[in-house]
Amino acid sequence: MRGTAQFKTEFIRQSQATIVPKVTMHQFLSMLAFSVIGIGLFNLPSWSTPFFLILGWAAGYYYNGELVVKRVWAYLRVWLRQLLERQQIVDIQSEWDAAQVTGSTRLNR
Repeated sequence: MRGTAQFKTEFIRQSQATIVPKVTMHQFLSMLAFSVIGIGLFNLPSWSTPFFLILGWAAGYYYNGELVVKRVWAYLRVWLRQLLERQQIVDIQSEWDAAQVTGSTRLNR
């Protein structure tokens, strides 16, 4: 009887490990959000669910310590600013430092 119980627990552990892959909370929530937005908000067909799940999984993935969705969002913001011909967000401190360096070199001449 004891051997049967041990076999059942090992079988359950193995099946959980191979069937359910490791998914982080960010990935799970982004998968859920992409599916709800795509199917619920835009009323897309239900057969497109796997596409939104893969898209959400990729968006919630950490790459070089940063969420992929944050990097894509930053890229899209820069691209839209260029498209609308709006001024780019700049680092004022670095521009001020550069102006001080050029001003001090002019004074030294």
